[in-house]
Amino acid sequence: WPTAPTGQMGHEAYQVISGMPMWSPVGGYAEADARFFNSYRSVLNHITFKVSPEREQDLKDLKDKETRAANEMTKATSDQNQAYLTEKQNGGLVFSAKYPDIIAWLENAPEAASWNEKIKKTTENFNNAQNLVLELEKASMPHTLQQATDAIKMPSGDPASSTAPRGWTKVPDSDGIIRWQPSWNIETTGSDWRAELTKGSIGAFTVKLDAQDSTSDLNKSWAGGSAGYDAFFWGVSGGGGWQKMDLTKSDKSVTATISVKSSTRVKVNPGDWYDGGFMSDVAKGGQGTEGEGYTIVKPWVAKGKTNSLFGQDGILKSRVAELFVVHKPSFKIEMSSSTYQQNYQKFEASGGFQIGPFHFGGSGGHESNYTHSTNGKNTFEGESTSDNPLIIGVIVAFPGGDAP
Repeated sequence: WPTAPTGQMGHEAYQVISGMPMWSPVGGYAEADARFFNSYRSVLNHITFKVSPEREQDLKDLKDKETRAANEMTKATSDQNQAYLTEKQNGGLVFSAKYPDIIAWLENAPEAASWNEKIKKTTENFNNAQNLVLELEKASMPHTLQQATDAIKMPSGDPASSTAPRGWTKVPDSDGIIRWQPSWNIETTGSDWRAELTKGSIGAFTVKLDAQDSTSDLNKSWAGGSAGYDAFFWGVSGGGGWQKMDLTKSDKSVTATISVKSSTRVKVNPGDWYDGGFMSDVAKGGQGTEGEGYTIVKPWVAKGKTNSLFGQDGILKSRVAELFVVHKPSFKIEMSSSTYQQNYQKFEASGGFQIGPFHFGGSGGHESNYTHSTNGKNTFEGESTSDNPLIIGVIVAFPGGDAP
């Protein structure tokens, strides 16, 4: 992503780090309705802090208002997702190629503008209602959460001409309009990654996969839970999308070697609006000293299969803790001559290639930074030609739980 001006964070960078990775085998993140900040606020919505007896009715009234606003926001998001699915079903391959996910649709489709405005309005109404509740409850909160609560409020004023207050930053949207966004801290800059990774082989690694790996159902998630995964293992990009290949259906000799010349991990942390210590206390059931002034609103529980705040089935599932950055990734696939001949034309015409969770070209404009060759009778090779580091994944953390 491009370097952002001082006091801002680039749109592309923010999209990556502010999402909440899905609890799945190979992961996914940045769903329109799963921003980490929004989910964090939602958890606070299901916690009640003690107030004085004379303010209990005021708190009840505000909580009811907050719940109504949350319901309106949830409905708007559900309607928005259904609108995208309907457009995708009616639009066919052309629509799917142009808008492969709901994020692309919301950012680029003219017909999505009204949905963006509706989501923005219902979210603002909910945030305002929750701010009133949190302000009333503030005196009973742990000191660290009081500070985070101050930082969680949407700043006033024009972002283009104002200084970002504690816990906030400025981010241009897809149209280039500067907006307030909750801050995130990235350990180092992209120029630092480039300087470090292009000067040597620090963090170099090789991953080898064989036919047995390609037939795995990949149901064991990276988070240690169970989650379905219906994407194919081998694929080529062409004709407006990814196409499945069956390289190992009848050839058990197929092997794939994936290598990178260097790699690094870049730490990412939420801004001052996030109180991770309090989230950990809530996840443990609120038994600590600071947890004695609040209760989780029934039927919600800290962890469980339903109405859960944390964990695989919870509201606040995960967050991006580190970026996994590599330089010069490449692949080499070896197979029998007959398998090679059966798939030769697909290899030659491919705009990208997929090996399990690894993708080379085929999306995001990376075709120009991807080359491949079919030299020989049983080998297909490809590599990135970019001199810039590439983010190929994220390391996740689980709020209220284990380290990344």
